[in-house]
Amino acid sequence: MGDRGATPPIGGALDGFTGPVIPLQVAYFAESNRLTAVSLRLNDPASGGTVVVELNTASDGSGSGITVTIADGDRWARVTGSVDIAAGGALHQRITSVGGTAYTAGGLSGEYEVERSSGVTTLLSTLALVKLDANISGTDADRDSVINTMIAGVSKRMQDYMDRPIVQTTATDEKLDSDGDVVVQTRHYPIISVSALTENAVALVEDTDFELNEEDLARGQIVRISGDYLRAWARGRRIVKLTYVHGYAAVPDSLVTAATDLVVLKYFETVQSGKAWRGLSGKGVDPGATGTYDKDIWTRETVPTMAPYRRMVA
Repeated sequence: MGDRGATPPIGGALDGFTGPVIPLQVAYFAESNRLTAVSLRLNDPASGGTVVVELNTASDGSGSGITVTIADGDRWARVTGSVDIAAGGALHQRITSVGGTAYTAGGLSGEYEVERSSGVTTLLSTLALVKLDANISGTDADRDSVINTMIAGVSKRMQDYMDRPIVQTTATDEKLDSDGDVVVQTRHYPIISVSALTENAVALVEDTDFELNEEDLARGQIVRISGDYLRAWARGRRIVKLTYVHGYAAVPDSLVTAATDLVVLKYFETVQSGKAWRGLSGKGVDPGATGTYDKDIWTRETVPTMAPYRRMVA
């Protein structure tokens, strides 16, 4: 089974990224997967040089990866390949070079494609955000590795709770049951677009055989029609099959903040930090007194933040 995920977007100026820059972790994989393609785009391309970006299994670029070169003046490039990612491994985005100064307005975004992606966890925060929040400066490979592992763990826990992918991705050949109503419910939402849909193996056409209005897209519902009239879907198990893009183009800010808070809390509870203040709820005046820590951030803050995004359908 194939799937897609978003690469970390970089907004604004690209000049100054003369690389290789500090890598951004793209995704953590609980199961073995294979990277098969990378597509990247510049928001505001211009002439003056090329942009070279790599997705690599190692943060320092020493692993295996796919390199994408967006040529001078081009807006987009896609490169295919075959890179195995071990269970428990990750992908890292590295901008290796930016040619010229014409990309000062060219933000970067894109997506990657993997096979056997049931174990993909798209990260809900980044190393850069956690270090900024925690006031951590400089680069330390061991420390940053610990933080990246915490980001992956927190992201997995939050996405397991929400029971749905958050970042925009593609569901391929998803099969749906129908009870004969005029609506079928997709497993994931919001729906961005539907590229293929069949009922009883017969291809249907959008706006002729089914429709997707804004309210339906948000709820992950597809309405069966016949011309200008509503029509019931055929009844049966796994009778509707579709390929569709779903999720959010970027992680909602509220979830980024919640994930970052959890990672910073976990980090400052470890010996790696050398100190502990996030979550501190009380401490005696005596310099030798021990501190007490707030352990209820998950229930009090994280769960309410995730509530609007939690999948509530079967």
